[in-house]
Amino acid sequence: MAEGFIEFTTGLEEEELPEINKMAEDWDTYVTLLDDEKALIMVDLEVAKIAPVLAYKHLLGIQFAFKNPTEDGFYTAEEQDRLFEIEDRISQVYRDEAHAKHVASITTGGARMMYFYADDDTYLAGLVGKMASEFSDYEFNYLLEKDAPWNFYFNVVYPSLLDMQIMKNRRMIRLMAEQGEDLNEVREVTHWFFFNNGASRKQASVRLRDGGCEILDDNFFDERVPEFNFGMRVLIKHNMTQEKMLEVTYALYDFIERYEGIYDGWNIIPDGDPEKSFV
Repeated sequence: MAEGFIEFTTGLEEEELPEINKMAEDWDTYVTLLDDEKALIMVDLEVAKIAPVLAYKHLLGIQFAFKNPTEDGFYTAEEQDRLFEIEDRISQVYRDEAHAKHVASITTGGARMMYFYADDDTYLAGLVGKMASEFSDYEFNYLLEKDAPWNFYFNVVYPSLLDMQIMKNRRMIRLMAEQGEDLNEVREVTHWFFFNNGASRKQASVRLRDGGCEILDDNFFDERVPEFNFGMRVLIKHNMTQEKMLEVTYALYDFIERYEGIYDGWNIIPDGDPEKSFV
């Protein structure tokens, strides 16, 4: 145990940890507005596959304030390593000593709040004091409430369809770069849309065609998309930089809302080889 750390344990060994704390993790981040303030949300997307875990009905948020926050309420590069150290330690302690599952962190207003779900609230508040003692140069606060349906996870930190698409874009663009693809090259990119009726699809198709897009197919039906079975594929030429993909994604989401449809992402087939398809 590192010098200065206080022993506070329930006595569980690693192999005795609940299954929820042994599952794979899939963390990603996105920026949004919370209470009219810019917020950076980091969330474990993998948890959504099993949530809500009704036994884990206690929601804990443990907050620590930054020393020198930026104007938009985020941390500076100089403080970053220390904050990561604090976050890693908190996550470890709450996992090992309270069996709590870290599901998200929100950075906003000059502070970071880490959120956990736990099946027992006996040790949750006490461990905040432990963290405050270990990192006495930082100010800590916390909230503790019951949330059996995991409303906080699904209604506050889980990304919207737009935020999820932006995260998917980021991942796929990173993969393309790792495989040596030229992101500045203008490509033929297929974008997918679905509607809940044929009339809306037809109206959107006409508008997109008038805007210079090539309609590949606006007459297929897909039963796998609940309530949005009327599909459309559109070809748009653009490069694959992060900036361009943000621009295209925002524009298409704004467009599709007018027709009460959904945007279902994009794919490209590099060099005409389906084995290399990016989706």
